[in-house]
Amino acid sequence: MKQQSLLLVGYFSDDPTIYTYSSSFARALRSCGYRVTTFNTKQKLFNYDHRLLAMINNYRVNHVLKKTVAEQKPDILFLIKPDTITAQTIAWIKDRYHPTIIAFHPDNPFAFWNGNSNSNILSSLHLIDHFLCWSKMLIPAVQSAGCDNVHYFPFAFDEEIFFKEIAVMHADEEKYSSDVCFVGTWEPSREAWLSAIAQHMPTINLAIWGNQWKEKLSPTNMLHKHLRGPAIYGDDMIKAFRLSKIVLNFIRQQNMTSHNMRTCEVPASKAFLLTERTYEQAVLLFREDEDIACFATPEELIKKIAFYLPADKLRKQMVENAFALVQKFTITKQLSEIMSSITHEKRRCSYEKHHQHVRRNRACAP
Repeated sequence: MKQQSLLLVGYFSDDPTIYTYSSSFARALRSCGYRVTTFNTKQKLFNYDHRLLAMINNYRVNHVLKKTVAEQKPDILFLIKPDTITAQTIAWIKDRYHPTIIAFHPDNPFAFWNGNSNSNILSSLHLIDHFLCWSKMLIPAVQSAGCDNVHYFPFAFDEEIFFKEIAVMHADEEKYSSDVCFVGTWEPSREAWLSAIAQHMPTINLAIWGNQWKEKLSPTNMLHKHLRGPAIYGDDMIKAFRLSKIVLNFIRQQNMTSHNMRTCEVPASKAFLLTERTYEQAVLLFREDEDIACFATPEELIKKIAFYLPADKLRKQMVENAFALVQKFTITKQLSEIMSSITHEKRRCSYEKHHQHVRRNRACAP
């Protein structure tokens, strides 16, 4: 069978210290047997520092994408958060070259209030052949927006990053060890959660890694003494998870009753996850109090930390349980299953269309 060509359109960084989900998708899709080429939606075709010039750059990015599709004529156009690509561009590609168009949006496509989506995303949904959705709750909304084929696709993790052997040195233990850690960008709600811990548990070894914390915290905020540094990725993040007794996870409003990337990344790191309770995390993906621990209020968060901190044996057993379950959420396995399902559906539709054509011809025959 001919190897299918796939053009993966998303954000790719030239800086090796910055992780992009698109890069993991590219690797996994290649391992699934596709001939993958990539297109960077965030490429700067010229230097600019003005909003109007940024709009001109985006216009040129759309032009270059159309040119790339015209040259490559891929069998599959795979879009990952294509917020700079217009619906007009996607319609042009679909009308002229007829690729199977698949899209994955790691944010809520309807969340305009926080800048994680825009009109390009929303107005393109009716053009997408298959939409991969990380939230069960969002599936009916995406279908109502015009996309008929919506597949549940939990936030998969890159097994090449999280399953590799990582040497933990003495210097790492000094740098990353903590009772409780949080890795993520500052947000008001996150500050409130962590402030409750610092206030009610003043002797706790709390570690916070992430961007904007120094800038956003007031000078007198007690969380300053718990700041360890800016955002960490890859091996550094995994070390911080493994060397913490408890890893915290907070769910943004846009993720509603669903989950986020940390939901699987923490168990994949063989670390203990204490996360804000949602249906998908506590019931659908993992089992609360067997694989992961959950909380819903500041009082419950503090109570859960106090309970699990000294419970080394229980935490270890839950980590082992979660690690066993998270095996099915590797990005290669998830993409392999989804792409196989899409291919099977396409073949079935082609088969039915062919036989409908044959039946019509027989009916019209003299």
